[in-house]
Amino acid sequence: MTGQQPQGAYLTIADQLRQEIRNRPAMTDLPRISDLMAEHAVSRSTVRRALAVLHQEGLAEPLPGGRWNVRP
Repeated sequence: MTGQQPQGAYLTIADQLRQEIRNRPAMTDLPRISDLMAEHAVSRSTVRRALAVLHQEGLAEPLPGGRWNVRP
């Protein structure tokens, strides 16, 4: 993890995931939080904020156990 994260890093992650959802219509599962943390070198809370943006937009929904699905 990095010490200092740029403000808005969660928006960049949300944008990337949003684009991936649009480019892959058959996509049903979002990557694991830990995978997104490693890929973007950010904290868990930053990834959760990105997922919350997608949830608010109706693109994703949380599942039991911490996983996230793409909403149909």
